[in-house]
Amino acid sequence: MKQLAFNVRATRRLLTAIAFVWGGAQVHAQSLGNCSQVDLDYICQNTELVSSVSALCGDQCIAEGEACLEACMAAQLDLSSECIGCFGEQVTCVVTNCLFQCAVLGDEACAQCALTYCEAPFNECAGIVDNDADDWTNLCDCNDNNPAIHPGAPGTGDGVDNDCNGLYTTAELASCTADLNDDSIVGTDDLLIFLSSFECSGSDCTGDLNGDEEVTSADLLQFLSEFGLYCL
Repeated sequence: MKQLAFNVRATRRLLTAIAFVWGGAQVHAQSLGNCSQVDLDYICQNTELVSSVSALCGDQCIAEGEACLEACMAAQLDLSSECIGCFGEQVTCVVTNCLFQCAVLGDEACAQCALTYCEAPFNECAGIVDNDADDWTNLCDCNDNNPAIHPGAPGTGDGVDNDCNGLYTTAELASCTADLNDDSIVGTDDLLIFLSSFECSGSDCTGDLNGDEEVTSADLLQFLSEFGLYCL
């Protein structure tokens, strides 16, 4: 009975370490690995579900290996088989490298071992990266090429969704000169209005964005620099 209890504790520590590796990776942001951007978005939006399913399947399949875990996860999660395969490889990595730490040394040693040996291989397999070095990977970073854009980021007044929540706060909206129809976004409707006044001269030219009473290529460049922005 003591041996059985010992094995259960070791198994749970292994599973906790596995969930810790990929869960930790998300808070460090297009995918270059086996998980598509759709997969990564799904994991970001369903973190608790993916964590609980991976732990449950790992518990059921710890003795049967990757194929069992992958089949178990595929039946419960809307992830591609290629992406789920990375979770299977992670189980093997943790069991291979961290069995002693997880069985004998405890949770902290188990988690640290999993990070040391299995975080980088899992991220490489899944295509998890942090291109802009803002400590958020492409799991939840809606623009991993701009360090000013990530979950929780403050508004920069540039007309972009800095905090990746799909909403625009006053602090995020830009002060636009090219919102010619006052709909709070610089889009194709504004472009049509601008082009209709191109080469206009005088004080009443709609497309005069720089105030020189002429609509020229200089105004066009300013318009293009604001195209797509959400505005105050």
